Amino acid sequence: MDWRKCLPRVYDAFFTSFGRLRPAQESAIPLVLRGRNLLLIAPTGSGKTEAVVAPIAEMALDHPNTTFALYIAPTRALVNDLETRLAERLAACGLRLAVRHGERKTIRGRQVPAIILTTPESLEVMLSLQPDEVRDRLREVRAVIVDETHQFYGTPRGLQLYCLLERLKSYTHRPLQRLCLSATVGEPELVAEFFQGSDAPLEVVRVPGARRLEIFLDQILADSLDGLADAAAQWLSEILQEHQKVLLFANTRVQCDWLRWQLGERIRNVPILLHYSSLHRTYREEVERIFREQKTAVCIATSTLELGIDIGDVDAVAMWGAPNTVTSFLQRLGRGNRRTDTSIVYAACPAYHPSGADADPDSHLLTFVALTSCAVKSELETRVFPRYHSVLAQQLLALCSHWGTIAPDGFARAVARLPAFASAPTLTAILDELTNGRVLERSARHHLWSPTDRFHHWQKLGLFWGNIPEQAETTVVRDGDGRAIPIADIPREYSYRLRPGDIVLVAGQPRLVLDIERQYVRVLDLATSDAELTRYRTPPEPIPARVAREIASVISMPEGELARLPIGYSEQARQRLREWRVTLQPRLASRQLVAREPRGSWVVYTFAGTVANLLLAHWLKEQGARVLDQDSWRVWCADPPPLHTLSACTPDALERLMRPKWRVFLKNLPVPPLFRYLPDTLQRDEVLSMLDLETSAHLLRELAQAAADA
Repeated sequence: MDWRKCLPRVYDAFFTSFGRLRPAQESAIPLVLRGRNLLLIAPTGSGKTEAVVAPIAEMALDHPNTTFALYIAPTRALVNDLETRLAERLAACGLRLAVRHGERKTIRGRQVPAIILTTPESLEVMLSLQPDEVRDRLREVRAVIVDETHQFYGTPRGLQLYCLLERLKSYTHRPLQRLCLSATVGEPELVAEFFQGSDAPLEVVRVPGARRLEIFLDQILADSLDGLADAAAQWLSEILQEHQKVLLFANTRVQCDWLRWQLGERIRNVPILLHYSSLHRTYREEVERIFREQKTAVCIATSTLELGIDIGDVDAVAMWGAPNTVTSFLQRLGRGNRRTDTSIVYAACPAYHPSGADADPDSHLLTFVALTSCAVKSELETRVFPRYHSVLAQQLLALCSHWGTIAPDGFARAVARLPAFASAPTLTAILDELTNGRVLERSARHHLWSPTDRFHHWQKLGLFWGNIPEQAETTVVRDGDGRAIPIADIPREYSYRLRPGDIVLVAGQPRLVLDIERQYVRVLDLATSDAELTRYRTPPEPIPARVAREIASVISMPEGELARLPIGYSEQARQRLREWRVTLQPRLASRQLVAREPRGSWVVYTFAGTVANLLLAHWLKEQGARVLDQDSWRVWCADPPPLHTLSACTPDALERLMRPKWRVFLKNLPVPPLFRYLPDTLQRDEVLSMLDLETSAHLLRELAQAAADA
């Protein structure tokens, strides 16, 4: 195909420097030009962005002085990065690109952008509250691009985005061309159906990855936390002998802080940088700049750098501890070696958490092997889509902000294809509860709800524009150049416990607390070997059944199949994997999944995932068993567990069990801000739907059958 003829006005700006189009671009461009809706699944670095933006730009030139498309990304940082990548190319085509998010707004008066880069939360503000000159831009929109689609599907933000696209369609009075992009989607057909909304179906286009994997797996062991830091520095130093630019992922902010502190003390000749979401924007942007410009550097990050932010070439990816999902694993390994056909990954299984608690390096080892096996087979975890009643509450308040009043049928008018659980009685119950909370007031005569003073106060604070789990934060600042320089945000609840003179680890460095106010904690950098870890409340993502079951597959698979996985093991890691396989292979073959441990306790090898094992623990306690602990593939009891009772474990039985206990799960679930303003019945229903009782009941009944067969 002659691509210059397909894209006569934009080809040079987008593709001349590449020589030829990539497979993702060859597959997607003709479909986009024909106005088709699309879910494009292609590896990281395969040119997905250009595959849709270039044809959108070609079509936008036929609609001058209008905003032709929205480009929606999950984070502000990714929006800013996309602006850097796209603005010059679009300008070369005579098109303007604008940005709208909480930190930057470049939509100005008569300067009409052809494309607006934004986030779901800022789109909410534009639809609900912005003046006519901004909302007039939205009325012109004909196409919407949703980047990193996997970040939205199955989440509260994803449901909000679904509603926003339906409201945008209603506002434009025309169908929307919907273009979704991702490198990792477990159930493409379900994702495509969800983002279709009330428009034409999305065509799923899969572009397989051709990159090879080379994974080097090691256990980082020591007798103490200081010894672990020494071992970590030795491990990273050996990586740096082979590679200049290393991106090191850790699973929590506390791990990132600890690694930055300890490695920075021990490796002095290489910049050790830090990047995660609660670091201040200027701090993160400086880290990104330094990492791009340095010849040799290490950047320690959480999932913030799983997305496509440009930090320059990365020679190798390292992971401190196994991520909990295949999706996260694939996103991380896709960040490295983009200029070659091989992804090089160094996987570390640490002996301790930064607190000094046991980190179970064997479980990390088995999880890494399971993740690699899933990646090789292109098998991703599936996601449920819970009944997020709290998102319905958020949408009702946003619509009330736009219209001045709200009624249950107003939501149905704005959202053409309603979520199945958004019934009129449910919406009325939510509005009544918001009335009880003095957020709205009801006019019984007209069946309308109107804003109160509390509503307007919330609106000023921006409390109902989004569905990111709520956590009030305090900014940590240090003095510099005669002014307070913001470093990071920490949980406000934690900041209340601090006192002047405390030494805390913030942004990878010990800081001496000088002064504490409601909004700020003022600190001084301090060189010390002792510092308190900041306490964050974000719950870890549960390990899904797909990953836990693959651990069983890894243990059971023939030696030849295991050897074909692209993993190189340290001698310690190889030995521990061999010992686990020798121990558990006979049990899995005979389905004897309950064992007495040397210390006297009993262990059940469930391989069912975090959520199912948590439910199993509650079930066994209800039967009188003394449950000691559980992880994603085991449950420990003080006595022989009564697994035969699981034959009665239906979804209804689990729901009856959990109805009085549902609140215990709140500390493990990232609920949206308006969750606490729901009626108790809807709070409970939302939590139980997040637990996916049907899948868990099926897994636990299988466990009962295995126990009966043993």
